[in-house]
Amino acid sequence: MQFTATILMLATAITGAIAAPGALEQRQDIIEIKACDGQNLGGTCTKISIKTQHDCFNLEDKPVNDNVHSVSIPQGYRCRFWESDRCNGGGTGDIQSPGSDNIFSNRVQSVKCYIN
Repeated sequence: MQFTATILMLATAITGAIAAPGALEQRQDIIEIKACDGQNLGGTCTKISIKTQHDCFNLEDKPVNDNVHSVSIPQGYRCRFWESDRCNGGGTGDIQSPGSDNIFSNRVQSVKCYIN
């Protein structure tokens, strides 16, 4: 009798863990950042909608490609700008919300954002 109760409790625990895989997945949000080719969010700016955690946004067809000097990032997020079009290689390091007015790179080609 006790053996049956133990097996039943174990089966319930396993079923609960299998039925709720989303609890283990990392949250993803879609956020909008602003990248500009001038200081203090001036000059030509581009608004970019990007999925956090996994989305690498290539700036190739944007006017700020290879010319990002300031960015605006929503509260609770951070972004990294890369000198490649695949979010790898050299980059800016993490830029926290609210953003930065001092990006000194004429080679930024992609961006990836994360939840803090």
